[in-house]
Amino acid sequence: MHRLSNFEDCIELDLPVNKNAINLNSLNWVRYNPRKHINRYGCSITSLDGSDSGIPDLDSLSEYNQLNSTNYTEKDFTKPTVHATPFLDFLKTFTVGRSHYLKLAPGGFFPWHRDNDPITFRIIYTIENCSNHSMIWLEDDKILTLANHSWYYINTRKKHALFSFDESVLAVFNVVFNARTYHLLQTSMMIK
Repeated sequence: MHRLSNFEDCIELDLPVNKNAINLNSLNWVRYNPRKHINRYGCSITSLDGSDSGIPDLDSLSEYNQLNSTNYTEKDFTKPTVHATPFLDFLKTFTVGRSHYLKLAPGGFFPWHRDNDPITFRIIYTIENCSNHSMIWLEDDKILTLANHSWYYINTRKKHALFSFDESVLAVFNVVFNARTYHLLQTSMMIK
């Protein structure tokens, strides 16, 4: 199997999106990781049952599984919600699990952490206020330079943290890692 570690930690991608179909006002924003009192909200793009309730798909899976005696993984959240429309071509191309819009209100943040799920990698689509003057994404002690309305592969297995000065919105896709998605990632790179 190919290794994602062959790539840089942040790669701009050329992938399909229907920008005109993104309507942030129509999204069902619910608290992201509801037991943590941090100004961040989500809306499911894919979910366990196709609903946009956020339960359990916008929760910490490890915490939810422990509290509810379940064993959900990123790969269990594959049913598109009504909010998936802008990304339907992407979802037809890539095999994805749990995916969602993420809104960091001013002062919203993710503390230093690593995403250690061994079966998925992250592709991010930046929507609004994701450039450095509005949001800082630290990756292994370096500031990533992101632009709005852009796709990125980001190696979130490395330590990373986010902080938003404005209301920043992005979409996070947990892509199932296999030979096919590795090849798709390679062919989607802006710089080959």
